[in-house]
Amino acid sequence: MNFKWSYALMVSACLVATKTSSVYAIPESKAALKVKPMICMVKSIGQICEMTIAIQWQTTTAQDVCLYQDTQKLKCWQGTQQAKAKLNISLEQDMTFSLKNARMETLAAQKVKVNAALSRKYRRKLKSDWSFF
Repeated sequence: MNFKWSYALMVSACLVATKTSSVYAIPESKAALKVKPMICMVKSIGQICEMTIAIQWQTTTAQDVCLYQDTQKLKCWQGTQQAKAKLNISLEQDMTFSLKNARMETLAAQKVKVNAALSRKYRRKLKSDWSFF
């Protein structure tokens, strides 16, 4: 193998290694929070969305943390570094879920959006206002 190809192969391997390792790394905030699904569909705007969400979080050190839906406390864990949970929630509008420590400092947050299937904003007009016939 000539030098150009071996150098290119080595550089691409390094790039792939750094990309794959950063996927599982904990961000600089020292906590990671995943809420799935991130979008809830309702029939029309104003309806309440009820769904089960899967929560997964991880911190660099074991600590007491609580999960909040806006200002409402949903669930707490004591002396834990990571956890998974499933919760039933109700949303009327976009909502931010946050992981807070005992001092009420936000360690991580994620937003869940509420989208309407029959949104007037994106609704297509089926018939024109005028006609030749």
